[in-house]
Amino acid sequence: MNRITRRAGFLIAFLLLTVFSFSTTTTALAADPDLNPGLNTVSSNTPEDIYYKTPGTISGPAAPKLNYPQDYDRSGNLDNRSILWVIIQQHFFLGSFILGVPMMAWMLELFSFFRRKADPVNSRKQDGLAHEFMQIGLPFYPLTIIFGFALLAAFIFLYSEFSRYMSTIFKPVLYLYVVVFFLENVLLYSYTKTWDRWQTGKAKWKHLGLGAATCFNGLVIIYLANALMAFMMSPAGVDAEGHYLGNIWKAVNTPLWNPLNIHRILASIMFSGAVIAAFAAYQMLTTRDPEKRAHYDWMGHVSIMIAIVNLFILPFAGYWFAKEIFIYRQRMGVTLMGGKLSWPFIMQAMLIGLIFMTVTYYLWQGTTRMLGSERYRHLVKYTMLILAAAFLIWATPHTIPASRSEFSAMGGTQHPIVGYYGTMAAKNTAINTMILSFGLCYIIFHRCNKEITVSWAKWGNWAMALMFIGAEAFVIFIGVYGFFIPANVRVQLAFPQFMAAIGALCGGMLLNIAMLRKSKIIGPIQWGKLPTSGAFALFSLAVFISTTMVLMGYIRSSVRLDWHVTEILKDTTPWAGTPSLTYAIGMVVFNVVVFWCIATLIFWMGNRKTTRTFSMKTSPVSSGTSSTSPEKSPLP
Repeated sequence: MNRITRRAGFLIAFLLLTVFSFSTTTTALAADPDLNPGLNTVSSNTPEDIYYKTPGTISGPAAPKLNYPQDYDRSGNLDNRSILWVIIQQHFFLGSFILGVPMMAWMLELFSFFRRKADPVNSRKQDGLAHEFMQIGLPFYPLTIIFGFALLAAFIFLYSEFSRYMSTIFKPVLYLYVVVFFLENVLLYSYTKTWDRWQTGKAKWKHLGLGAATCFNGLVIIYLANALMAFMMSPAGVDAEGHYLGNIWKAVNTPLWNPLNIHRILASIMFSGAVIAAFAAYQMLTTRDPEKRAHYDWMGHVSIMIAIVNLFILPFAGYWFAKEIFIYRQRMGVTLMGGKLSWPFIMQAMLIGLIFMTVTYYLWQGTTRMLGSERYRHLVKYTMLILAAAFLIWATPHTIPASRSEFSAMGGTQHPIVGYYGTMAAKNTAINTMILSFGLCYIIFHRCNKEITVSWAKWGNWAMALMFIGAEAFVIFIGVYGFFIPANVRVQLAFPQFMAAIGALCGGMLLNIAMLRKSKIIGPIQWGKLPTSGAFALFSLAVFISTTMVLMGYIRSSVRLDWHVTEILKDTTPWAGTPSLTYAIGMVVFNVVVFWCIATLIFWMGNRKTTRTFSMKTSPVSSGTSSTSPEKSPLP
């Protein structure tokens, strides 16, 4: 009863404190006449929406003209941007994990529910794994709330005038955000705590509905939070002077809102899978119990595969985002892809290449769990060579640092040969080649412990080979053709390349499933036999993915240059503008280290509880080969 009382008190205090914080911000604006001059100086001309070009009614003050240091507060010798960067990045890390884990858990629960009659044993185990995902994620939620309050305080006290201006426009959004954030607290705990009680019959349907509500509420949180960030990049619903024109939907539905939403949803699921994979690797390396090691080996494999599926789609969501930036403001697009930010993009390309190479290495290490995998191990060197070549092209800069004499010798800023490999035509070809290579490795991984028995196996293998060779030939043809056409036409060819790669990947996997029907099992998957280097590969993947997220956040924010809100509200602090590359990389590394220190601490604190509550109901197989029938091994 005391626990229930404390929890209820916490929820009520959380709601009241959050509402009070937003109320004081907006009320202070109304009480300050100096902040409302726009209301009394309406032009005789009808105000026009800066983006939609539609007439509106002035319903708020103009964007304030900020002066440093009068309109900014300081905290010691640190600049405000550094403080805000750390707080907002940690909140995004924790929030992405908290919002991504329920999506992963609900998808696993739904999948296990629909296979409960065909395979009740593995259905129960996968349902238990989904429950464990939620148990892993739940300890991160209180820290998400703490960093959320810290972020609110940082905006109010360090950027008070900016916060007041934004609150006048997004007041309904902020109040709705409070409601859905409070509701997420209730849904997360309810979804996790009712798992064991609502397992059968109509109760299971109620639990699935509760999980769907949790996921939907999480999506609403993402959409509301992104509304403010998208407005800062591409304002709408205001006139050229920043007056709010009374239509909240236009202020929310900015040109970059939907691309940013899709990008962040995919990134949240990918990041959550990577963190859980790192947790599984940590547990696998720190336990001596073979059954627990087998369980965490399986958990790490399932979660990292969920992350990689989203990784396949994420670059193309990023391309869409970049395309919309170019459409909105060409100047912002040039800033994004050229100049100082071109080098962070090279680093991002290197990180994505490392992710693909590391996950392929992890898959090949995972083949040691299966008898019969020796038939395919000679292919490792070829796939890694292809990935390495594609990685080098993907990471090649279009312009390279050189001295004046070197530029003169090259005849320009682009190298006469290397420069071709730095263009988007070559990079799109490289990333699609990496996707096809990884997909082929994944198909081989599924075959390692099986002997195909269908009568048409030979023709099926030829069909699969032609499918992948044809897709790769098309990808290379489009890439080469892209050098001979204008840039605006070349951009349109990225989608056909992607569809060719994904089409071959999906077609190959479906064909592989058909060929493996009634196949002869050479031996069961020996979960827990993953080499130590494979577990460290999971750690590396999690670090690479989290580093990529921070780096891309820096790039996205930098396109605003020295504007709080693009072309409306100028940042007049000494640290305005795009930070130096050295400073940015230092902040990226610092944020990654801080998050993984927090995550490791939570893993360590929860280790004893995990040890006490571990149950073989979620373990897929024993570490040996004797207990579970090989046909039932739940390989995702």
